[in-house]
Amino acid sequence: MKKIGLIFVFLLGVCIGVGGLWLIINNNEHVRYYLLELPTRNQPESKIDAFVQAVIRDDHTEAVRLWEIQGDSSLNTSSELINRRESVISDLTAEEINPEYIIMDIEWWRTCCELTVIHDSRDAGGARIKVQFLDQIGKPLQYTFDVFAREQPYFGGAQGYPERDWVIRDVYPSDQEPLFWLYVYQPHVIYLEAVEP
Repeated sequence: MKKIGLIFVFLLGVCIGVGGLWLIINNNEHVRYYLLELPTRNQPESKIDAFVQAVIRDDHTEAVRLWEIQGDSSLNTSSELINRRESVISDLTAEEINPEYIIMDIEWWRTCCELTVIHDSRDAGGARIKVQFLDQIGKPLQYTFDVFAREQPYFGGAQGYPERDWVIRDVYPSDQEPLFWLYVYQPHVIYLEAVEP
């Protein structure tokens, strides 16, 4: 009988603990973010890593799958992004980049309301990430990855920090201009006009 009482107390404690954790997660968006998004590695950096590993394995299909094209057909960006995607994947594969790379900088972008660079990644709907690779002879290659939440605009804290599904939208040598997210920060936001072919 004493064992049944101990088991009952233990199970009751577990139930109270799980219930309390559930309440905390549902009522505190900061805790929800740290418990749901960070541990699952649902971060822009993990999308970049998966893309780089696909390029290193020469898995063209996987690299294409990870870089999703979503463009405004009126600006002809879809075809430009498709061409860029093929070119970048081909170039990085040909360079035989080292699997180790350095993230040089991350710009977190608010994609709702006032479009700007922010410091708190929890409110960001996009990330512009500058990466340095080394080719087979050790020459540095600098690329920029534009990784954005699939659902846009992302309202962050205004909607309780819903989980983001990050996708690569554009990758380009750092000396080129973006085709997907046409905003740059220098130290204020500038919109780059799309060039008609």
